[in-house]
Amino acid sequence: MNKRKYILTIAILVLTFNFIFIAVPPVYAEEDGPIFDDFWIEMEPGVSLYTRFYLPGSGTYPVILTRTPYGIDGPGIEPTWPSEILHGYAFVEQDTRGRYSSGGVDRLFYDDGPDGYKTIDWIASQPWCNGKIGISGGSATGITTYLAAGENHPNLVAALSYVASANLYNDITFDGGAYRADSMIWSYGQTVGGLSLSHMLSVAPGADWVGNLTKIGSNLYDLYAHTSLYPGYRAVDSTTWMNLPLIGGDPSFSLMQPFGDEILSHPSQDAFRDEINVQDTIDIPMLHVGGWFDFFSRGTLDAYAKLQDKGNQKFFMAPGTHGVLGALPYDPYYDWFDFWLKGEDTGIMDEPSFSYYCFGAEEWRWADQWPLENIKYTKYYLHDDGVLNTRRGSRGARFESYVYNPSDPVLTLGGRNLGLPAGSLDQRPVEAGRGDILFYTTDILEEDMEISGPVKAKLSVSSNCTDTDFTAKLIDVYPDGSAMLVLDNILRARYRESMSDPVLMKPGKIYDITINLGDISYVFKAGHRIQIDISSSNFPKYDRNLNTGGNLYTETKADINMALNKIHHHGKHRSYVVLPVIPPEKNVFEGCANIKISGLEYKGPAEFHIYDNAVYLHFEDQWIKWEIQYHKSFWHIDYYRCYGELGKLTVTKINTKWGTYLTAAGRRISFKAKV
Repeated sequence: MNKRKYILTIAILVLTFNFIFIAVPPVYAEEDGPIFDDFWIEMEPGVSLYTRFYLPGSGTYPVILTRTPYGIDGPGIEPTWPSEILHGYAFVEQDTRGRYSSGGVDRLFYDDGPDGYKTIDWIASQPWCNGKIGISGGSATGITTYLAAGENHPNLVAALSYVASANLYNDITFDGGAYRADSMIWSYGQTVGGLSLSHMLSVAPGADWVGNLTKIGSNLYDLYAHTSLYPGYRAVDSTTWMNLPLIGGDPSFSLMQPFGDEILSHPSQDAFRDEINVQDTIDIPMLHVGGWFDFFSRGTLDAYAKLQDKGNQKFFMAPGTHGVLGALPYDPYYDWFDFWLKGEDTGIMDEPSFSYYCFGAEEWRWADQWPLENIKYTKYYLHDDGVLNTRRGSRGARFESYVYNPSDPVLTLGGRNLGLPAGSLDQRPVEAGRGDILFYTTDILEEDMEISGPVKAKLSVSSNCTDTDFTAKLIDVYPDGSAMLVLDNILRARYRESMSDPVLMKPGKIYDITINLGDISYVFKAGHRIQIDISSSNFPKYDRNLNTGGNLYTETKADINMALNKIHHHGKHRSYVVLPVIPPEKNVFEGCANIKISGLEYKGPAEFHIYDNAVYLHFEDQWIKWEIQYHKSFWHIDYYRCYGELGKLTVTKINTKWGTYLTAAGRRISFKAKV
């Protein structure tokens, strides 16, 4: 290599890996102002993680930690003071293992639980820490938040995670047993963007780093250029999307980030994948934030559902995709940490535990649990004439069939995606002219119908292959014909019984399978129709099943089989979708409250919420909660005896043919409503 090329290569590496290590002395503001310093915290011999901390002054403080693979300001860079120090917190941020200025090898979150614990241990030993530590982050930093919370360090008091998963490999990476191929956009991008020098010297010490990173960057561009971000896209025209096999299929990526192939070598749930499942181990208060059309929607909801019975869990489910913060009714960050780390009564724990946005109603709603307690799970049957209704019987053909060709998959358009356009998008462009999608549609709805909760498609299926995929979409058909996606998902047939113990199909045999489409709160409006699409591909959101029954992710183009797949809907083999229909009976009452207690006087409009275990009075920005101690129903009357911080409350709800009357009375507190 000539001198000029050598200097250019070094310059590119400096820019790419940010590994100029310049010591920065501690920064002290005048007159006991903010303090900044940085350290490398040792995780194990030879592996230290770059960490920066910021203090409001020279005292002791509660601490908020963020651990990120996206890079913090590196050594030698002057501090940018975070807002946390203005709120009386010490703030600590850290590059995760193998990223940017940290040592070690990046193993795609696999080490973030133990590393998070050791980092919290270090923080707790510092003289500026008062012993109370919180952790927070969103997306990848939300994943590191969950993983650190799962270690249950005694000084970790509370956590807040935005749009992330506590069971990453099982819930997200292999959703429905299929690989989330759209995550390749993130994998390629983060590989180019921030692997540390330590990582590169460990996994590829003699490699042409610049050449390999350039190749990965070219592949990343090819992925982006063949998503629906661009008019007239076709993922099947992309060399990178269509590349096979998936394991080792991109030599540059395999060289620079070998752990990607390690993950793909575990297509079935096993101890390796369970290692970073912390849904059952977290035992601290957590606030979870998700978006209905976010890539992590299922993972965030699953974490809350697993933890809600432990108490002190809160959830906000926003209408957005991955950037949900701006869609929340308010930013709960400081309310949450001020309550748990400072002991301030911010009111956040007086609110119902689950706050969610309802599409169609276009409003925020509240509940004490998820799924909701008043769901009427309703079966909508698939019929051979393309009809979808609640009638169980079926006439005519016993099944409908289609041919699934992995070389010409149904393309992804909308949904809960990463890197691909997300949200409720019109499906007509991907439905048009295809013979491998089955459509089932209801009559026009005569009145609004709300669903809030989990949606599942239970199908009776068969195939001429030993393995194939089945996909389902829930669609809202507007009066103008727009087919707007609500939910979608997939099931790889070999995982129909268990995600850990795959069983191949016998060609021609009928099997019952369940596709978990996920959760939603959505109102199908009068004049609309409900549609279910059934097929066997949704690409590039999910990788293509080659229909061979062979070893997943090692197969090549030469192995591709065509599959003749059938959906059965006759006799004992019926196919249907289960919708979580919400009855019209209200549990939220709008009326007038009158409060005259010490420190609080209010008279005016208010809402009264009744849930299974508690009642709430909501007015302006305040919530008052009472636990239900006794509930009795007789004739058309519901009677509740409740108790809270403001004492006893008696609630009476009377249903008559003229409407529903509700009264609540306590010491200097009253509420009246009529519906």
